[in-house]
Amino acid sequence: MQALEGIKVLDFCRNAPGMFCTMVLADLGADVLMIERPMDEARSAYEKIVAGIDGVEDERRHAAFNALQRNKRSIALNLKEPEAQKIFHKLAETADVVVEGFRPGVMDRLGAGFKTVRSINPRVVYCSVSGYGQDGPYSQMAGHDINYISFAGALGLIGPQDGRPSIPLNLIADYAGGGLCGAVGILSALMAREKTGAGQYVDIAMSEGVLYMLSGLVSDVLSRGIPAERGGNRLNGGAPYYNVYRTKDGKYFSIAAIEPWFWENLCRALDREDLLPHQDAAGEKKTEVEQALAEAFLTKTRDEWFETLKDANISVGKVYSLEEALDDPHAQQRGMVLEIEAPGIPEG
Repeated sequence: MQALEGIKVLDFCRNAPGMFCTMVLADLGADVLMIERPMDEARSAYEKIVAGIDGVEDERRHAAFNALQRNKRSIALNLKEPEAQKIFHKLAETADVVVEGFRPGVMDRLGAGFKTVRSINPRVVYCSVSGYGQDGPYSQMAGHDINYISFAGALGLIGPQDGRPSIPLNLIADYAGGGLCGAVGILSALMAREKTGAGQYVDIAMSEGVLYMLSGLVSDVLSRGIPAERGGNRLNGGAPYYNVYRTKDGKYFSIAAIEPWFWENLCRALDREDLLPHQDAAGEKKTEVEQALAEAFLTKTRDEWFETLKDANISVGKVYSLEEALDDPHAQQRGMVLEIEAPGIPEG
């Protein structure tokens, strides 16, 4: 029996943050029903272009492998129509969770807001995933991941010290600050309902989720006066012992020799014991240490370095492409990548 078996979820999400949230719930055993809008031909064509879909076979393959929609059922409802609203209200009577990802006020205008649903079902856990939350001066602003991590102060910390901020994949705000925080909030509300019998409203702001994940840095800034600098802190490129280095084959290798014993093991493995006293070097000496490590890692390929260092009690890693990560034997053994048969979907 899965943890959320028997939990019914109504999913109004159109974008990655909310879809990831409900994917987590579905993976845990919840019965997730996506409430999708009927699509006109123009909208359908646009979404296919965005998804890179070209032809019927590609469309079928995309549908089968869209992980964010796995383990979910779906129904098409146009909530602007009174009859569709009646159907939704009937579904809401027995729902445990409702998740939506619109700007504040949209669900109310569609007759599917929290107050309406709560009047039908007081036990419902209703979660709204938005960029800036349900109130405040930015609540109605449009946005995407890059905007939310900008607002939270995270983007300004990513990238080289003397360059412009580097844009990461939309994992921080969309998936972690929105989707994952939303799932945690929903699970917490379901636990509280076991004690109180009442549902809750869960207001998830992606920008706040990112700021929440910066708690350690915020503590350093507020309590210790340690400035947070792009490329200047030890965990964002400011330290030679916690960095990425190019290898002989043009690939990259990561090291994280933060602890003194890891640093000692690294220096000895590289036959550079002269670097032992200079783990926390600054100024010109720091530049010398960086250069020494850079030159050392150019002497072997990425995979050769991994075989050399993986058992030397040093924190190291191969910088993978996504395709390589999927093929890694550790990921395969741990069951992170599963092969399933989908009727009507071509193999390959």
